Amino acid sequence: MSDTAVAVTNLTANTVTADIITTAEGGTSVSAGNTAVFTVNGDTRNIIFGVYGTGVATLTVEAGDNPPSLRQGLGTATLTVPASDELLFVLEGARFMQDNGTIRIAVATNNVVISAHRFPDTV
Repeated sequence: MSDTAVAVTNLTANTVTADIITTAEGGTSVSAGNTAVFTVNGDTRNIIFGVYGTGVATLTVEAGDNPPSLRQGLGTATLTVPASDELLFVLEGARFMQDNGTIRIAVATNNVVISAHRFPDTV
């Protein structure tokens, strides 16, 4: 099992760009058995995560460390990505943030393409 770094793409307000969220576009491939690691610098505000899989995929969002994750006692979260579809979701930093400022998502079954986009504060 190894870590795969996934960049967080900052979206620009009032601009048509190539970073529009579409199925698997601009994401990072993560193989089954590996973990996607997002360096969010302790801030999950305005981030939407996307996962695309050609087959049904199961992912586990790892519980965070306390501190900074005051709600880490709620544990991990399991997500199921439908076959040939994209799952979009947000995550709460108070539950999933690691002490090094990252979010970790383990891919259990099937390879996926995963991405993260941060919306600007102003639209």
